[in-house]
Amino acid sequence: MKTKFFITALFIIMTFGCTDMCKLTRDDKDWLLDEYKSLNYLENDNKTIKVNIDNHFDASYGKEGWFPTGEGWEWGKSTFYIRDSLYWIFINSTACENSGTVSVYTRKNLKYSLQHVRGFRYYKDSITNNTVNVLGKEYKNCFVFKDSTYIKNLTFVKSYGIVKIELRDGYKLELIP
Repeated sequence: MKTKFFITALFIIMTFGCTDMCKLTRDDKDWLLDEYKSLNYLENDNKTIKVNIDNHFDASYGKEGWFPTGEGWEWGKSTFYIRDSLYWIFINSTACENSGTVSVYTRKNLKYSLQHVRGFRYYKDSITNNTVNVLGKEYKNCFVFKDSTYIKNLTFVKSYGIVKIELRDGYKLELIP
């Protein structure tokens, strides 16, 4: 029994020890907000609020069925909590991928059960030619996302994160420069 356990453990260690890991670059991290614990926003044109940001980094491994493929990649996620944590916004960036996502979730109940509202994809090598002015600061190469249900305008910029968000119910946040 001990021999079988030892062989299994050795197989797992050798498999994951030989993993080809794709590492996050500085550019991958620039799409996240890993340098911030919070950001200040103007809420509904009249009140300054502090929005907390959580950052998380981890690694994932490819597999076929039960067997690892020997490939791995690092990824990062920055999470915003707005409107007393009614909405959660995740910004994701993965190593060795040209795209990432900005995903919006809402709390379904008080037990933090989340419902996916909308996911928006951005491409790291894109030149959008969108320029947005928020509270007197001009942001270039912006990704501007909209949907017909919740999001009237979500403006996302590399190294700044969410610079503006307007929900369809009239709620608005603008990043204070």
